[in-house]
Amino acid sequence: MKKIVIKNIDETIYYEKLDNGLEVYLCSKEDYHNNYVTLTSKFGSIYHTFIPYGEKKEYHLPNGVAHFLEHKLFAQKEDPQPSDFFAMSGAIENAFTTFKNTSYLFNGPNNLKENILFLLKYVQEPYFTKDNVESEKGIITQEIHMCDDNPYDVLGEAVRKTTLHNNPFRESIIGTVKEVNSVTKDMLYKCYNTFYHPSNMFLVITGNFDIDDIMDAIKEDQSNKKFRESGKIILKEYNEPDKVCKNEEVIYMDTEIPKVSYNIKIPIKELGLSKREIQIYLYILFNVLFDDSSITHEKLINDKIITNPISIEILNCDTHFIVSLYNETKEYKKLIEKIKDVLKNIDISDKDIERKKKVIKSNELFTYENIEFINDIIIDNVIYEGRIEDNMMGIIDKVNKDKMGDIIDKIDFTNASLVVVKKK
Repeated sequence: MKKIVIKNIDETIYYEKLDNGLEVYLCSKEDYHNNYVTLTSKFGSIYHTFIPYGEKKEYHLPNGVAHFLEHKLFAQKEDPQPSDFFAMSGAIENAFTTFKNTSYLFNGPNNLKENILFLLKYVQEPYFTKDNVESEKGIITQEIHMCDDNPYDVLGEAVRKTTLHNNPFRESIIGTVKEVNSVTKDMLYKCYNTFYHPSNMFLVITGNFDIDDIMDAIKEDQSNKKFRESGKIILKEYNEPDKVCKNEEVIYMDTEIPKVSYNIKIPIKELGLSKREIQIYLYILFNVLFDDSSITHEKLINDKIITNPISIEILNCDTHFIVSLYNETKEYKKLIEKIKDVLKNIDISDKDIERKKKVIKSNELFTYENIEFINDIIIDNVIYEGRIEDNMMGIIDKVNKDKMGDIIDKIDFTNASLVVVKKK
């Protein structure tokens, strides 16, 4: 096993790539009495055009298939079903689908080895039938209707639609009712056989356990299973324009207070830094300007333009970052005017930068005190970077005012979309 030592945090992550390609990451902490385990496929909602395993022609999926597949892997041909199995040891199981991955998980203090082996078993033994696929469509349709009735979900979907042209991040993770109803058993198997090979997956175990014992059990389990040979996954490439797709959109629905988002689209290639470095600079910049400790926040509160802090979200879309400033207020026009004014006259000092650097460092230290957060950060590192970043503190230390000024000069803050959700 390889040791990955996280510098300046005194934490070690153990890593090994098995013969079948499955990558395993382990982080054991003696002072914990619980375990958190995830098994992740590098298959998320954005991968809907690809050449399936064993085929030669490009194949296009409707939106929502990765999420649909997540649901159906919980259906096993024989009992016990996952929820019943994990409940026997007091563990809680779940799964989630994002733009770039699907993760299956459980957490619980007991029977760790047995639970890991069952997690591997049910994810690696798909059972899709015409009937169980059809029965799932109603369940997912209800989930879609719940999202369609939620103003914040509607706002979030519109943010990506207005900023992105071709990048598949613009599409819904869950899909539409029509798209969900078009899903078939064969479609799910085609995706599973392409994206769920061990060489496109990784297992992350965080908690309190014997590292060698758990790794030996995983190796034995995987060596006793037969898998096809791994193959390169060929995905469609997209050319995404730098300009936003649409400058403004107003959506009418039943909401007492208008919800608003101002969204700046930032090309990654223009900034000359790694995505991780860019994200840190953007986090510092927009939090200095707009978070609840900023001068802007204080003025907006005093002027009764807002009653709650501006939410700042930074989405890495591979080709671009989208920085979104969210709020709910009846005075949204005044809020947007103020945001634009602040972005025209950015004033950020060394003191501001150093203050936010301390916050990020504190958050990083706190992350490694929580086994779920450690697991999440490993997943994020592997999905977006392909490796574990072992020197985040060093990257944060290098942030400086001169480079910040250079980044500010390169960003077109008017390259933005405005989305409003309000009553008609």
